[in-house]
Amino acid sequence: MKSRNGKYILSSRHHFFTKNIFILAGVLILAVLAAGTLLVLQQQNFFLPSFSSVYRDWENGNYLSCYEKTGRILAKRPLDGEALALHGFSAYYLFTAQTDVSEEQDYLEKAVTSLRKSWYRVAESEKPDIAYILGKAYYQKGFYYADLALKYLFFALDHGAQYPDIPEFCGLSYALLEDYENAADFFTKALANNPSDLLLFTLAETYAKIPDYAKAKQFFTETLRVTEDDLLTLKCRNAMGRIFLSEQQYSAAETEFQAVLEKNPDSADAYYGLGLIQEAQGDMVKARSLWRRALRLNPAHTGAFAKLNG
Repeated sequence: MKSRNGKYILSSRHHFFTKNIFILAGVLILAVLAAGTLLVLQQQNFFLPSFSSVYRDWENGNYLSCYEKTGRILAKRPLDGEALALHGFSAYYLFTAQTDVSEEQDYLEKAVTSLRKSWYRVAESEKPDIAYILGKAYYQKGFYYADLALKYLFFALDHGAQYPDIPEFCGLSYALLEDYENAADFFTKALANNPSDLLLFTLAETYAKIPDYAKAKQFFTETLRVTEDDLLTLKCRNAMGRIFLSEQQYSAAETEFQAVLEKNPDSADAYYGLGLIQEAQGDMVKARSLWRRALRLNPAHTGAFAKLNG
């Protein structure tokens, strides 16, 4: 189309496309602004993970993701009982999987703190599960927390928690407190739930500490019968040797220590035990020779060091 002065002007079609370009540019700018706003909101935790995604991670054993997501929720809702409980659960399982000592302790402390906080903010029906993990976490904190471990483990038991390792952790907690009779009772219950060579050995050691040597020998012998673990076999033999030594059955004790040396010629414990036999029989020259050998094999062997420097 020409104007009156003969020059071409924009047609209506060209005008239509120009208008659409401006509209499209506006839409793109709005989209970029919206995306930027969404990113900022996400970074500021305005959009929190859903509990369905947290539970999905939990069920799949993805404890780190569960821990991180509940941490984000707690940053905005620090008194959310459900988030606190799941944060504590995942922290405990991350603790059990750690090899780095500093990270391990951080996770353990976070587990205890989160579960203690959740205790007052969840339904009563949820407390047995919390008590179960909290009791195990307190056991892991050592001697000074063993009574709290038992408190929560008993709460879990008394309120119907069906976890087969509760008796074992009760036994371990009693053993920390040096209440070996109660420890033996719970280890016996644990064996009914989960018979294993390690539990048999632990029960035998516990009876030896009571001391009930007859039962200790019974369970050490049973451990030797079922185990395929060479290290556990050596521990049993050394323990049996010490019991026979206490009972002044020197020939039987020597048999056990020699059996250890057949499998491990560098066993400082076995040489130390043989030295004790020689001492009991009055031959201090042989005894000291055996203790020196034990100390060469293990310079940190406290028994041999004490005998040679006493």
